[in-house]
Amino acid sequence: MSSYSSFPEFVRALKERNDIVEVIGSYIKLERRGSSNLACCPFHHEKTPSFSVNAVDQYYHCFGCQASGDVIGFVKAYENVDFMQAVQILATRAGMEIPSFDNRDAEEAARKKKYRDRLSSLMRDTARFYLNNLYSGKADAYLEYLTDRGIKPSTMKKFGLGASLDYNGLPSYLLAHGYSAEECTDSGACARTQDGKLIDAEGGRLIIPIINHFDEVIAFGGRVMHPTDRAKYKNTRETMLFNKSKTLFNINLIKKEKRAGAVPNLIMVEGYMDAISLYQAGFPNVVASMGTSLTKDQARLCKRYTDNVLISYDGDFAGQSANLRGLDILRDEGLKVRVVPIYIRNRYVKSNKRNGSPVP
Repeated sequence: MSSYSSFPEFVRALKERNDIVEVIGSYIKLERRGSSNLACCPFHHEKTPSFSVNAVDQYYHCFGCQASGDVIGFVKAYENVDFMQAVQILATRAGMEIPSFDNRDAEEAARKKKYRDRLSSLMRDTARFYLNNLYSGKADAYLEYLTDRGIKPSTMKKFGLGASLDYNGLPSYLLAHGYSAEECTDSGACARTQDGKLIDAEGGRLIIPIINHFDEVIAFGGRVMHPTDRAKYKNTRETMLFNKSKTLFNINLIKKEKRAGAVPNLIMVEGYMDAISLYQAGFPNVVASMGTSLTKDQARLCKRYTDNVLISYDGDFAGQSANLRGLDILRDEGLKVRVVPIYIRNRYVKSNKRNGSPVP
């Protein structure tokens, strides 16, 4: 039985149980100076600390970018989540259970979260299924393709690459593990044919998991393995987990780089394989927009990690047009942008593969 008569009362208790200095200190390194706790701001790139955490009044403020708020606001901004997701993160941290209130909105939010968690679990199991396929002895053609592309076994495992061997294996696997047909399609992992048959949405493709900054598998990219009139690359469809316009490939590893230290710049490429190749060549600060249409949401996501972006899309007409659009979008969000020609990028990758030399 809940001891809280209202949601605001619960939120007040939640804040009391989550000291803002301790919470923010678990994300970034704080330095005590007098009555303040200072750090370089996690929301914009800076060399001199201007981010202050006030332990007495329990708020943070950046004198550089003017970001400010309480402990819930910090988690929302840092983790890029909504209010209820931030509340859940802090409740879990404090060992508190979010009580049920006689409120239809709260009940609906709880229902959606429960279903989202279910779909997230399904996508994680799907990634494991694809990964096991790749090393099952039945995917030699997939491994040969990756080897021909110069992708090392360690890199394959780093990105969780996998294989879809056919259209029927995944649905059978998921149904046998207790997932419903509705969950299979709502996650985007499966689709239905015109006659209603449940099939693998990425059937017969090399699989690239798309992972968000929570390390959750939210979608998959697939590459065809044989000549076909189908699209060479295909993403699973947008779902309650996956919104392509708000996602960047490799952002999960960028977040780890940010926690380890400053990210001086991000290299923006078009496709997964470009990003994977650059990462392997020694450039961990690479992200892919998964297409040629960069969005404002993706630009804002970049802004959280650095102030500098290098665009390096393909050299065809579509790629050159995307470079121009990307310049405007990124600059509108206050980012400093440079374009790296494709031939220069490839030269750097080949050079790094030979001797490990960094970009000058």
